[in-house]
Amino acid sequence: MWWFGRQRQRQVSPIRQSGRTVTLAGYGPLHVNVQIDCLGAVCPRPQLLCMRALDHMRPGEVLELVVDNPSTAEAIPAMDMTLGSTHLITVRDDDCWRIYVRKGAMDAES
Repeated sequence: MWWFGRQRQRQVSPIRQSGRTVTLAGYGPLHVNVQIDCLGAVCPRPQLLCMRALDHMRPGEVLELVVDNPSTAEAIPAMDMTLGSTHLITVRDDDCWRIYVRKGAMDAES
């Protein structure tokens, strides 16, 4: 409780510019422009961070969202359709899901 003499910890933003390339089944190599680490986060935080990142991205850019919450892994693809973005693929790792989203329509190439 920061109002009793303890200062608030400044939170580090989980949204990062990535610049790495991943190879996805059915899509080949993709350049990931933005990565969001939502490990340990619960709804609605991952959805809000995803929406914020997509607002600042250009059409055709790719977002990688890393989550460990099953309900978030199910909710993001449906949310992407309402935002005019394309859910590319969800990859299950040992302890998390990696969700790849392209801003804009499917035919927009980066």
